[in-house]
Amino acid sequence: MFSSASSRLLLRRLPSPLLSQAAAASKMSRGKVTPHSSGALIAKHTRFLSTAASPPPPTQTMANANSPPPEKIAPEAGLGAQDAMKLFIQHGVGRRKLNEIAVEKGTTPLVDRWQKMVATYIETQCHVITLLGYTPDERGIGLYTQHLQQALASASPEVQDMLRIAGRDTYRMVLANAFDLPLMEEQESKGEMSIVDARNVMHKVSLRMQAPEVLEKVAKICSTSVVMTDSPEAQQIDMARKHTVIQQVMVDDVYLSGGSSSLVSECGFGEGEDGYVKLQFQLAEHQGDPLISQYVGAAMMKLMESAGIDLAALQQQAQAQGQA
Repeated sequence: MFSSASSRLLLRRLPSPLLSQAAAASKMSRGKVTPHSSGALIAKHTRFLSTAASPPPPTQTMANANSPPPEKIAPEAGLGAQDAMKLFIQHGVGRRKLNEIAVEKGTTPLVDRWQKMVATYIETQCHVITLLGYTPDERGIGLYTQHLQQALASASPEVQDMLRIAGRDTYRMVLANAFDLPLMEEQESKGEMSIVDARNVMHKVSLRMQAPEVLEKVAKICSTSVVMTDSPEAQQIDMARKHTVIQQVMVDDVYLSGGSSSLVSECGFGEGEDGYVKLQFQLAEHQGDPLISQYVGAAMMKLMESAGIDLAALQQQAQAQGQA
């Protein structure tokens, strides 16, 4: 989950804090999965995918299809993109979709609503980056993210922090609206979680993610294939199913198992899904911390292996798509 996590916040600035976690995990990768590409793959394949009830963002469009993408981007453009994201999340179609998700509380499972939230974030981001010349799909988001990271490498620390805060606040706004919680107000009164506390929390999370019973549960559920053919479409369906299994186990068995003695309760965020959302909200401040990234990235690789997700195969698929 996002550790925001965490996605994420995830390729990102894709909507999940898992980008930095994936990067750390990539340093531990072995075999055919190279450090650079495995990080991107984990970021891509650990974020919440949309279910049939929540369609994924567009992957094919005519917008910018016949125009060459930008070769670079200025940090100021990234800040402008975040401002546009906030506008649409506060007042546009994004806000209406998040409000609809909030109404489903009590009738739709948390994982399904979280997936819809992430889909709404990505859809909004696709619309924004289109105006910068990128295609409104996953490839466009990946290229935009790559260009932005390159621009930030030479930007001043002040600009880097401005963009980090802008991305954090946009993600938090999405969380607050999707789950109809006064998270922004609570954060202003309580202040930020310290980096020490955040690291301690995510160390506990990573240990729980790698608990034998958790890995065994993921492996058992994912071992039963529902794929009837070897077609790419069928494989994608099976991949999405495995990701949903991981997400559900993360919620039920890592964060919320035990009720009043659950991990989120132990960390002081209360019980149930509200406690989980509040924890993710606070962790967004430290999504780029290298140690947190190392904790969760390594644990996520274990979960993906238990689910039967072949990172080497995913790398080859991504390379083939990039050359298409």
